[in-house]
Amino acid sequence: MVQSSQKVSGRAAAGATVLIASRLVARCFDLATIVVLGRLLSPADFGLVAIAMSVVVVVEAVLDLPIGQAIVRLSAPTKSHYDTAFTISFLRGAAVALVLFAMAWPLAHFYDDERLIGLVCVLAISPAARSLLSAGMIEFTRNLDFKRFSFCEFVGKCASFVFAVSFAWETRSYWAIAAGTVAFPVVVAIVSYIVAPYRPAFTVREWRLFSGFIGWSTAAQTVNALNWQMDQLILGRLISRPELGRFSMAANLAALPTQVIVLQALNPLMVAFSMIRGNHQRLTAAYRNSAATVVAIGLPIMIGMSLMAEPIIRLVLGGQWIDAGWILRLLALALVPSLFVAPVAPLSMALAKPNILFRLSLIEFCLKMPIILLGVYYYGLAGLLAVRLTISVLMAGFSMLTVRELIGLPLRVQVFGPWRSILSCIFMSLTVVSFGDWLSGREDYGSLVGGLSTVVGASALVYMISMLLLWRATGCPDGLESRVVGAVHQFLQSTLKPSQEV
Repeated sequence: MVQSSQKVSGRAAAGATVLIASRLVARCFDLATIVVLGRLLSPADFGLVAIAMSVVVVVEAVLDLPIGQAIVRLSAPTKSHYDTAFTISFLRGAAVALVLFAMAWPLAHFYDDERLIGLVCVLAISPAARSLLSAGMIEFTRNLDFKRFSFCEFVGKCASFVFAVSFAWETRSYWAIAAGTVAFPVVVAIVSYIVAPYRPAFTVREWRLFSGFIGWSTAAQTVNALNWQMDQLILGRLISRPELGRFSMAANLAALPTQVIVLQALNPLMVAFSMIRGNHQRLTAAYRNSAATVVAIGLPIMIGMSLMAEPIIRLVLGGQWIDAGWILRLLALALVPSLFVAPVAPLSMALAKPNILFRLSLIEFCLKMPIILLGVYYYGLAGLLAVRLTISVLMAGFSMLTVRELIGLPLRVQVFGPWRSILSCIFMSLTVVSFGDWLSGREDYGSLVGGLSTVVGASALVYMISMLLLWRATGCPDGLESRVVGAVHQFLQSTLKPSQEV
């Protein structure tokens, strides 16, 4: 039993590593696209697309059917299950496209911008294409094999970059953003049938096996999308397109680390938690370790991004985006509390309690909607950012109460469990601040690259040394540090062994 659990843990860790590496490469493409488009297009272009994309995300979430997650929980899925999954996904994609087509004109009238009609209709291709993904890919998820997903994503991101940059270079128009957005899911869908051959068959024979699971998941996803996109939908009505574009770009940059690391590390956790959900002690330990790992990796990145927001904006986007620096600073901080409760979603799914996710999302929506309207109305963008920070802290608290309800993990353990990471981040922050005046004086591109590289390298070194010293001082407990040290030791052994034999 112990050996089996170790194998599962190893496969989950390997799967997370593959996903993180894959997403890192994909986000490098995204970052490259942002760098190029940020210099070829204006903030107003990004503001216009932000409105259209927010509507697409919300509509897609309302009609979201997480069929793949439902199949992952089945012990022995059949061809009929996969065919049902494909059929439901296909119908869902068609429904999303039709709804968006119908909404295009009213949306353009509400925001007083006729360009939104064509833009929304074109962007509707994206969810339709995502619904056509090969159902054979689900089997690889069940086996914690994410290499094929990584390959599909890599090819899709290459295509997206080429289309977006080509359109931007030729047209200097917001259509370049739409072209890259649509190209990615279309190419991924095509490649998925190459790496995971599957012959679709239309049937809804196994619908009842999914209905209960889908209901709560869809409701939670819908409210989550409203929570995430509410900002841009409200801002699009109350502030200018350039201001909205700066906010949208800063939000994309702030979300990059969580999308690269946190979300990919969480994907295998639902499977891993499901396999040990019958053992309360192991499940609690697994949750605590996974949460501490997310904090250890994500916290220094988000704090560092906040402290170096303005140089990052100058480096990535150029001088015309400098007013987005303070926005990025606050948005990065607003994401910090969520790191402490990142594994809540896979834990709830593994315990077959998706209603808990809906409850948390609904609490956030009820708190956020009235406050955000008041904040934006009276204080504009600054009010919205203050609301984001406040709601982020409150929702982390509610999520911790939920974890205590599910597995009995005390609040003090959830807050102060990753204390080594928190203390090491304080030392790291002092290092970054000490370089503040030296870094702010660098304006040209080459000097800025060198300055940021120096500060990032020095602060990362301080953080890692602090983590290792605190780990050793506390008796080398099991955790991220022990895994890293073990991996380095194993690597050195395998490297030095042949030379010793010679």
